[in-house]
Amino acid sequence: MVDRETIAKLVSEVLDGTDQRLKVDAYELNESLEDGTAEVKANIHDERTGEKRVVAGRGVGLVDAFFNGLVAAFSEAFPSLKSIRFSDFAIKAADGTGTVHAKSDMVAQVTAAIANSEGREFVFSRASPSISAASLTVVLKGVEFFINSERAYVEVYNALKHAREAKRSDSVSRYTEQLSILVEATSYSDVIERLKVGELKA
Repeated sequence: MVDRETIAKLVSEVLDGTDQRLKVDAYELNESLEDGTAEVKANIHDERTGEKRVVAGRGVGLVDAFFNGLVAAFSEAFPSLKSIRFSDFAIKAADGTGTVHAKSDMVAQVTAAIANSEGREFVFSRASPSISAASLTVVLKGVEFFINSERAYVEVYNALKHAREAKRSDSVSRYTEQLSILVEATSYSDVIERLKVGELKA
């Protein structure tokens, strides 16, 4: 089984500096504690391109609403996002941190495990004195990982197709090996079908 670091390294190699690097700039949360629903609107941008967008979502809390909003915003372009889910989420205070007398500004370590279609977990974490900031960042970095993995998969899938057409056996072997690594991230069945009919481009 391939680890996340190996997948991320290959994704970085394939995308060659064109990977999405998403960051949350600000957010607004409207949460009803009475009925347990939340609406979030977050401003995010790509640190590489500067492209900005607003993500809006609903859920039972900040994390759920933001995750739902991200999937809704990106799954049309990256259908594999529809196959991932949260399998664990934890917040732990870092002992010995905090500057104020009450220690209410202690650093919080937020960890999220996101499972793919096969149930395999990928863990993402972030530490910050702001629980909400760390939570939003963890969710965004998790989704970002799957977006970039899909983009790399599409790139290699098309490269393999061209290599086969050109009868380049050396390239076919290399791209086949790369696909076997990238497919560890999540299911690309819907992605492949859309590639076959020309709905997705590299």
